[in-house]
Amino acid sequence: MASLSHEEENYVRMSLLLTGIAPRAVRVMFDREFHPSCLDSSLKKEYNKLLDLKTKHVINQNQWNFLCPRFPDVPDSKTFDITLMITLLRNLTNIGPPHSGFDSLPTANETTPSADIARIKYYRNYLAHLDDGKIESANFNSVWYDISWAIDRLGGQQMKQECDQLKSKTLDQTNREIMLDIRRSNSEMIELRESLESLRRSHDVLQDDHIEMTKEVNRLKISAEETIPWNIKAQIVKRITDWKTKDTMFIFTRAAEHVLKCIKENQCVTVTATSGVGKSSTVRHVALKMEAEGYDVVIVTNPGDIIRFHNPHKKTLFVVDDLCGNYSLNQTDIKCWEPEMECLKRVLQNEHTKMIVACRLQIYQDEKFEALSLFKSCVCNMLSENNKLLTTEKK
Repeated sequence: MASLSHEEENYVRMSLLLTGIAPRAVRVMFDREFHPSCLDSSLKKEYNKLLDLKTKHVINQNQWNFLCPRFPDVPDSKTFDITLMITLLRNLTNIGPPHSGFDSLPTANETTPSADIARIKYYRNYLAHLDDGKIESANFNSVWYDISWAIDRLGGQQMKQECDQLKSKTLDQTNREIMLDIRRSNSEMIELRESLESLRRSHDVLQDDHIEMTKEVNRLKISAEETIPWNIKAQIVKRITDWKTKDTMFIFTRAAEHVLKCIKENQCVTVTATSGVGKSSTVRHVALKMEAEGYDVVIVTNPGDIIRFHNPHKKTLFVVDDLCGNYSLNQTDIKCWEPEMECLKRVLQNEHTKMIVACRLQIYQDEKFEALSLFKSCVCNMLSENNKLLTTEKK
């Protein structure tokens, strides 16, 4: 059988110290704080705190089974591992922590019981993270001195003598076989870690690819559902951006409030007034309010755009400014809109689609405008008694 190096023998001795003698020394202190005859009742008094520690995964299920064994069994500290005993001492007693806490190595001049259990806890964690199963002699002697005197203070002189004997005794065949198993296990662990790291890198790459693919699929999905050509959409976005800049100076009036209420309750709203009253700015302000509520605002100039750009699955508000002319009724516009009235009515039957238009009052009152019946369904006259500017609004 292959022999062990001196550094590997150091590792075996340290393992035996921390897994054989150290837990018994901690148990001596534990039994002083939780006398075996009172352990069951002491734990029952702290049941809620223990359950909280279990919920936070400070205590695992296996440890919990030893804390709360099935009747008629009662808890016995001899079944508690060193981690569980330290956890209970930290959380259920008045033992103050070392200066740097229980999770760090205390300074050499700290020799309190809490410092000693923190010291043992620290070196157990140190040993668990040695991948090659070897400890250099200089480091070994320093750590051994620190742990053995902690064991002496916690468990008494007899345990300190056991530490001294363990440091110099000849390791038997069983100890050597344990080390060889450790050596083989460490080699396998290194291979497993390398494989795991490779898998993790592959997973990260695949995850990044998946995220990018998801973005691309969503982009294509949106593109497939988009009914407005990208160049026209860009022009609309630019105009709406300009609206938002100018809207910072908009004064919210009762007329604007009325128009907003109407467009929320109706599919088509016509806003009328004479020149200079503010119908266009009101329509734009209301459109921006609707955009904030999830509507896609689409600026159009003719009925054909509404029919082409209509998306029945998307909340859309079509906006038309100066319907059928600026100063007088435009006959060409009437002839353009009139044939599409029925088609537009069908489009607006969709609950996701709305339309708001601004129209000069003199054009709206022209008898030829009667042919555009859709725009007569809900009318907001900004010059009416209920909507005209109040004195305070004018100021």
